[in-house]
Amino acid sequence: MRKITILILAGLTVLLVSCASPPEQPEQPVQPKQPVDTSVPAPEKELAEAKSLKSRVDNNGLAEFAQQDYQQAEKSLQEGEAAYGKDNAKAKTALDAAISSYRTVISEAFPLKADRSKAEVDTIKANAESIKAQVAVKTEYAAAKAKYDEAVAARDAGDFEQAISLFTEAKSLFQDVYDKTKVKKEAAEAEIKSAQDGIKDAEEKAKAADEEIQGGGA
Repeated sequence: MRKITILILAGLTVLLVSCASPPEQPEQPVQPKQPVDTSVPAPEKELAEAKSLKSRVDNNGLAEFAQQDYQQAEKSLQEGEAAYGKDNAKAKTALDAAISSYRTVISEAFPLKADRSKAEVDTIKANAESIKAQVAVKTEYAAAKAKYDEAVAARDAGDFEQAISLFTEAKSLFQDVYDKTKVKKEAAEAEIKSAQDGIKDAEEKAKAADEEIQGGGA
């Protein structure tokens, strides 16, 4: 009887231990490392060209004029850089796409920015001419106008990057012309007012003196 009791207790112990212990997890198969694709050379030229085009776009502030194409170019460049050295075929495809998109941005955005640059200069040019800058500061106005004409010629010739640079210079020159003319105009107006005030004061004094003389004679 004692032997049976011991066997029963031993069986219960084994049962409790098996219930308390978590089931053994099967071993996960080890994922093999993806082999590096060495059959296609690294697209160094494509990467350099994509980065060069990106710099040109960014330095000239062209992204806002072709946002969708710019975003696509940025995405493709990131994908190309991520795959570079790992999957060079994929990297080249992505970089080629980036190059194409950046070129689209450049071809579409440069004319738009050149037009906007011209419009900005036209505004300040008109402001300067409205206060007779071409008369007040002839030499400075002529220099600004010459730069403006040069910018317009570059734009009409399709050299938009050069045109934008020249319009920027012309804008600065016309702003200086406007400021100098305004100072001269305000100084002249102040002199005229001072002279008018002096004449008015003299007239009032003469009138008072005349009235005094007339009063004394009566």
